[in-house]
Amino acid sequence: LFPYTTLFRSPGDGFHIECILTFTKGFIIGGDNGRIYIYEKSEDPKVPYTQFPPLPSPGGEREKVEYAELMQGVMTSRVKCIALSAADDMIVFTSENNQIMKAAISTDRANDECRYEYAIFPFHSRAIQGMDICIKKNLVATCSIDKTVRIWNNANPGPLQLEICEVFNDEAYSVAFHPTGFHIIVGFTDRVRMMNVFKDSLKPFQTIGIKGCREIRFSNGGHLFACASQNHINVYKFYTGENNQDLIYKAHNGPVRCIHWFDDDSGFISGGWDGNVFTWKLYTDKTNVQDQNPKSAFTIKNFQFASVANKPDSKSIIFATGVDKTIKVIENNKPILTYEAGVNLSQIQILHGGRALFAGVAENDRPDRKSVV
Repeated sequence: LFPYTTLFRSPGDGFHIECILTFTKGFIIGGDNGRIYIYEKSEDPKVPYTQFPPLPSPGGEREKVEYAELMQGVMTSRVKCIALSAADDMIVFTSENNQIMKAAISTDRANDECRYEYAIFPFHSRAIQGMDICIKKNLVATCSIDKTVRIWNNANPGPLQLEICEVFNDEAYSVAFHPTGFHIIVGFTDRVRMMNVFKDSLKPFQTIGIKGCREIRFSNGGHLFACASQNHINVYKFYTGENNQDLIYKAHNGPVRCIHWFDDDSGFISGGWDGNVFTWKLYTDKTNVQDQNPKSAFTIKNFQFASVANKPDSKSIIFATGVDKTIKVIENNKPILTYEAGVNLSQIQILHGGRALFAGVAENDRPDRKSVV
């Protein structure tokens, strides 16, 4: 057994040491509450290692920094892994809430002004529940159960650039981007919020009393949007907020999980956890029994649909995926073709020309995407 001794000025009881890194002058440890300690070898045999002030320095914590609210999450998370630059002047570390951070340091003297910064930008710290792209601008919106809504810019080659990050009090489950890029709609735990998109912020201007909305979709023209409200689908006129009884669509027996508008906005497709895929006409003739909703229905017992889309030049040919690791092609309420994916799929999208279909994989240990030409 090797002899050991407790170092002077150890973090002490209650501090969980998660990681340790050695360097030319000593070692670095990281652990609870975003704390990092640097120890440097000394020539005093009674005190073999001296401790630098813990990072970040108190001044760094109090200083108002960009994404200050998100930084609070880092300071309540555990440091998971540490790396040091070749020049020993920059620490890079990952945190338990899925962030990559950096801190400029000096091992020659105590650093009284060390503060943490995001190495790239703040990532979502928990699962992303909703995502949508803007048709007319190079923007992407994401929302998460980490209670943030983010707008990303994909105009330049390489990684997306974070433009806006807003922190809310509730978890966000779904998001839809208006075609103009000036507005978004987000489904939260307690309500749906309509927001204006400014240069560096999101400003709510109207709310809708739908709780836990898991699917929101703008029509292609942007004048309408559809919200899943448990077993129902409510369509709203975006510029007035109007939603009368003629714009409430009822047929599902379980939660509605996916909505897809037709290209001409004359109606939409819906899929649910009740095993049903319905097509809907936006406006029907109430006096004509042949012109009633839903216009078509396809049902699989004990099945859950996750995503639906239609062939661009046909409203009767529908692609749907669910829990059986396949993509089903449905025409006139009958399955005509099945693609075996081999993995569970969560999303499918078809190119406007109908030349290819893309699908997202919904398995934690197999992040991937599939393409069917």
